[in-house]
Parts: sequence; structure tokens; C-alpha cells
Amino acid sequence: MRSFMIFLLFSIPCFAGSSDQKELFEERGFLWVKNFFSEKQVEMLRNISNEINETAKGLLLLDDQSKGLAQTIPGVPIVVAEAQNPHQVCRTEDLLSCYPNLYFLIEGTVTTFLGQLFNEPYVLFKDKLNYKWPNGGAFPAHQDHPAFELFGPTEFITAMVCIDEATLENGCLYVAENWKQDLEVDDHTILPYVVGGKDHGSIQKEYTDKLNWLPLKASPGDLVIFTSFVPHYSEINNGDGPRRALFITFNKLFEGDLRKSYYYMKRNDPENPVFHFATPTKARNK
Repeated sequence: MRSFMIFLLFSIPCFAGSSDQKELFEERGFLWVKNFFSEKQVEMLRNISNEINETAKGLLLLDDQSKGLAQTIPGVPIVVAEAQNPHQVCRTEDLLSCYPNLYFLIEGTVTTFLGQLFNEPYVLFKDKLNYKWPNGGAFPAHQDHPAFELFGPTEFITAMVCIDEATLENGCLYVAENWKQDLEVDDHTILPYVVGGKDHGSIQKEYTDKLNWLPLKASPGDLVIFTSFVPHYSEINNGDGPRRALFITFNKLFEGDLRKSYYYMKRNDPENPVFHFATPTKARNK
């Protein structure tokens, strides 16, 4: 009965944020709101994503020197290629600084929703568009917080915005449904993870084996939010089309507006392993 009620609460759109939604988020560390965006907003998100992809493909065609220079320039999207295919885009970043329409759409919807849900203002920290083309990019089980903690905030919240339908076949996101209970830890626990090598940043297997994983078969228009401590992963895309999703990360305003600092560091030290946690990308000493 409880699972049925949770499904109902997840499925009720409530853009101002409700006490039931807040309670579910605090209990599990994530919340899935169906049909958060309007059809017109979904179309706008898809069109902007297509535009970003064309720009990203062009940047990957540059020679290494020009590509490196472009990545240091604010206003130019950061483009990261997949480790096994240097001509295939794995993700693009700092998009809200480059595309004003996307910035205003997210600020007027997601940022506002978070502020109303938690009764305090949130500020943008980082953003990325993960592409996951056919046969592309699995992301191993990980927590986001170890990659962000050097910037100071005690917790971050990431919003996932689907551009394409997310299915089991094309590599939808999985979240650890009851990770705190399964591992008998509190909601700010950083689990032991692999340091270095191809699995850099991924949670050690002895812990992931104890978790119950919930697939989020989300649709364009849905909004999923989760804390930086919730374990999550996704499989390789075995479908015929892309599985694109925006991941937009926020922190509480009172803990600082850190976006410029984050992207200054990232643009000037892009191969730092801290920026390649549990991703199918290349980094120095990874």
C-alpha cells in the first residue's frame, strides 16, 4: 500500500512544492515529479539541446590547441568526448552561461520550485547535458558529493531534466531506493569509492551489492531531483537513439554562489580527476 501511495505522490505535479513532496524527498533523498514541464517547454528544451549538440560536434573537430583554447573561454560550452571515441560527445557543460533561453527557463521553473519546496533560496552551481548515444557511456554507481565537496557546501541538489524518453534499454538512471536503511548510514555518509584507474569515483562493489536499485523510466517533461549523497548509476545505451538528459546542480544560497569559481577551475584544469568522477571520459592519472 505504501509503495502505491508513493507512486501516486510522485505522479502528482505540484509546481509550488508540497509538504508531501518534501517529506518524500527527505525520506529517500530523491523526488520524481511527472509532467513538471509543459509541452511547449519540452519542445524548447529539445530544440536547445539539438543546437548545443551541433555546436559541440564542431568544437570536437578543432585541432587540440584550438580545442584547448576554446574550453578556457567563458561563453563557449565545455565539451567532453567519450574516452573510447574522441569524436563522440559524452557531455557538454556550463550551458546556462551560454544559452540565455535555457538559463531563464530553468531559473523560472526548477530554481523556483526548489526555493518553494524547501522554503529557502537555491543558486546554480553547475550544469551538464549527458548525451549517451547508442552504444555510448555507462556511468558506474557513484555519489556526486566527493566530486563537489572541495567547494564547501554541505549538500548539493541535482535536477535531472529528460530530453529523450529514458528506458531500461537506452540506459535510464538508477537510484538507490533505500540506501540509508540498506547500509545503516545517515543521509550525509560518503561511501568508500575507487581512487584512480578506469573506475575512478565509483562506489566499491561490496557496498553497491547491498543496495536496492530503482530504475527511473522518466519521460520528457518529468523532473527528478536528488541529493549529492544518493548513489546512482546508468547502463550503456543499447537502443537505437540517444538518451539525453540535463543534470543541473544547485546549492543553498547561504553557502555561497560558487558557480564562477567552479567553472574557472574546470576550464583551466579540465583533466583534473575531480571532474571525471565515475564518467566514461579521460583524465590525467585516472
